[in-house]
Amino acid sequence: MGALGFTHYVWAPKEDRLQNAGWRTPYPDDERRRLAAFAEARRRNGMSPWFGLRPVGFSYADDADAERVVEKLRDHVELGAAGILLLADDIPASLDAAAAGRFADLAGAHAWLVGRVARALGAAPLAFCPTEYHGSGGTYLHRLGAAVPLEVDLCWTGPEVCSPAISADEARGIGTVLGRRPLIWDNYPVNDAAMTGELHIGPIRDRDVGLAELTAGIWVNPAMEPEASLVPMATWADYLDGPSAYDPDTSWARALRRIAGSAADAGAVAALAAHADRSVIRQPWRRPAGASVDPAAYRAASVANDRLATDLRRFVDALPAQDG
Repeated sequence: MGALGFTHYVWAPKEDRLQNAGWRTPYPDDERRRLAAFAEARRRNGMSPWFGLRPVGFSYADDADAERVVEKLRDHVELGAAGILLLADDIPASLDAAAAGRFADLAGAHAWLVGRVARALGAAPLAFCPTEYHGSGGTYLHRLGAAVPLEVDLCWTGPEVCSPAISADEARGIGTVLGRRPLIWDNYPVNDAAMTGELHIGPIRDRDVGLAELTAGIWVNPAMEPEASLVPMATWADYLDGPSAYDPDTSWARALRRIAGSAADAGAVAALAAHADRSVIRQPWRRPAGASVDPAAYRAASVANDRLATDLRRFVDALPAQDG
């Protein structure tokens, strides 16, 4: 990712139990060494390593639980995290009875926890992903933005969880709600959960050229296929490097050639994308469902880049049987 020009790497996988439901359990020594090495490798690659924590089951009525969050995040910094992402996405959006007696609403509880973490971490940068992280913003985000320290970035995925487009007006509007420029956490080319059968490999499109001036930054969530993700991620890098000059089709052609390794292999991947890419991004080269399959698409599982071939094989296998 550093070679593409990305400046930050956020480690916050839901598959890491000790960052999620098992967050109260300290990392064992071998995992601590692995995370420290991971952070150092990101630095050598020219990237700022951030670590995430999603404290599933956190008790807002328990000060001791808040201290456990602080200690876990201090440990992340000790292991080499340059910044911290505290996450409250995709977890229950209501307070239990004990917490409801302490806070007026969820926004107040979140603001209390975020403020406590910010004070404890001191100079370490902090971002927070709220429970409501898309759309134009309602009462929760208004109250959260008014109460969370201004130095804390607040994440937003756009008008939708997976947004087909993000306009300057939408970014400006949510900035007004939050009382600060939003930190866009874009969910393209994400293909987890209900999207695991979808190939998301086309270029990023329909992000306003003015987003850089209206946001605290743009983070990008990759797809489940690490090598195939490099294709859309390379187009993201081109967009971020120069939004006004960005041409998605030119960028995609260059990315395909770079990751696939040859013009023929790039053509095979493009042919597969025309049949299998079904993301929210409106790609003009998509073939309608039921259209005859370009024979080149079947070669995508045997491209010279073995990691890319492995990523694409299940999508090729899902194509209709080839005639002959």
